Amino acid sequence: MTTYFLVSIIMAAVLVQATLLVTGYVTPDTLFGEYTEFDERDSYNFLSIAVVFGTLLYLLTHSLMSRTIIYIYYNEHTRRFLGICYNWRMARKNIDFKPGEVQLVGSPKNVVQVFRGGYVINKQRYHISTRDFTSPRHYNVMLGFIRP
Repeated sequence: MTTYFLVSIIMAAVLVQATLLVTGYVTPDTLFGEYTEFDERDSYNFLSIAVVFGTLLYLLTHSLMSRTIIYIYYNEHTRRFLGICYNWRMARKNIDFKPGEVQLVGSPKNVVQVFRGGYVINKQRYHISTRDFTSPRHYNVMLGFIRP
């Protein structure tokens, strides 16, 4: 969550600086300091690269953040799980599901699975950390391997 927050702030700062430079409001001398070894062309190239890679990094952290279940709770009385994740606006999103409704993605691990998630809940892929479970029993109940 911290990475997403920091990348969002840095991306906003890069976009503001790039906009100010392109509109002519600031010059490369005022942007990088008076004694800079960069000329105007290098400054535009640097900001162009920063905008492109910053956008890619922002989209990557957004996709990972919106598909990661941060907290997961199990209510033994109702036999339901509650997963909590956050969307791109950092608004809380609750995911309610029964034991056994979670499916493991059976394909071999590849880069796409890392970005999309390894568990299917309500026909959407999510990341769930197995370290969030205090006992292996709850993890196995969630996957439907044992009865609740």
